[in-house]
Amino acid sequence: MPAHGSTGFSLIEILVVLVIVGIAVTGAVLSIGGSGEREVENAARRAERLVRLACERAVIGGRDIGFDAVRDGLRFGYVEIDGWRPLGEGGADELRARPLGRELLISAQRDGLDLVLGDESGREPSFGCFSSGEMTPFVLRIDRADVAQPWQLQGALDGTLTLIRVRRDR
Repeated sequence: MPAHGSTGFSLIEILVVLVIVGIAVTGAVLSIGGSGEREVENAARRAERLVRLACERAVIGGRDIGFDAVRDGLRFGYVEIDGWRPLGEGGADELRARPLGRELLISAQRDGLDLVLGDESGREPSFGCFSSGEMTPFVLRIDRADVAQPWQLQGALDGTLTLIRVRRDR
């Protein structure tokens, strides 16, 4: 008697395929969604680490280090008698000028006043880490148009840094 071959898929095979497709779609959605939030958080944490490194280097080296927020990131340099000398012009220094991320909106305040951010490399720095362990008080806000809450890095006179997530101004 010839065996009757069945054609098509069994219910179990169809369910297994549906589960695999569901897992793949969920993973894709999770990896796409929230990338702006992650990028803003990463940029804020990177800014905090860079400012902390600059302040530690100022204390250890005994030389004041200035830093400035520019449109797309931060730049650091020594405050010399004859002016500002940017760090890392050769490209090897951790404190070289570099962007913090794509499409970021960076704003800065000193003494409660908004600063106009530019990209002029010769301009004096707006903030400083001093060899005494103190720093110029500042607020640096890192935002992006597609995120719910921006991050804010606050520097206090005593040299402490605070990184917090803040509510968006309405």
